Amino acid sequence: MISTRPNIPYLKAAWAAHASISAGNCRQSYEEAGITFERVNHSWIVRKDDTQVSTMPLQYTRQELRLGFLGRIEMEARKAAAEMEAVLFHDLDLPDDHTMIVEVEESMRQLRRLGSRALTILIGPTQLADVPGQVYVEIRAFLDSPRACVFARRADAEGGEPSDLLAGVSKRERHPRAATYADLARRIAATLNEAIHAEATESAAHLQQHCERLQRSVCVAHG
Repeated sequence: MISTRPNIPYLKAAWAAHASISAGNCRQSYEEAGITFERVNHSWIVRKDDTQVSTMPLQYTRQELRLGFLGRIEMEARKAAAEMEAVLFHDLDLPDDHTMIVEVEESMRQLRRLGSRALTILIGPTQLADVPGQVYVEIRAFLDSPRACVFARRADAEGGEPSDLLAGVSKRERHPRAATYADLARRIAATLNEAIHAEATESAAHLQQHCERLQRSVCVAHG
């Protein structure tokens, strides 16, 4: 039975294998890269530091090997994306008229073309407008291990600079790590929920003060 959960040890080993024969390491020998081959019938079993990372035909090129790594990596990366998406949709408590977009296909295109390791997840209003209190979040989840960078801001009630929702949280919360992608998503959801709710309370208070100032100004003008 094929697992729906990402194979994290494989992802770490496969990304390491890909990096060891790519870019500045493209001329490095397989031995120097820590990549070994075992012939089984009409195929090569490819390992990186004792972890199987690919199966190749007897005749192949280095570029085909790199693409082989990325093909299997993409399969596991899609599982990671699905795991995070399910948890975030369940756990995130977003403001009304806000939605989440997991850019799976664009992230996978960047993975295939450039070897990008990032999955982009965006949260924002369903209708873009200059409305106070709208929240904008970007999550950059990395596909080599369960870790991420989280950015969040809220539009200012008086049209000023947006506020950083995570200004008061620790680096560990802004750059979380976890044992699994599900746990990573839970950590991110908890951090965002707390930050959004705290800021919403403060923003509501500021908006009330702003309305009261306007009312006083109107009263003075008509006094």
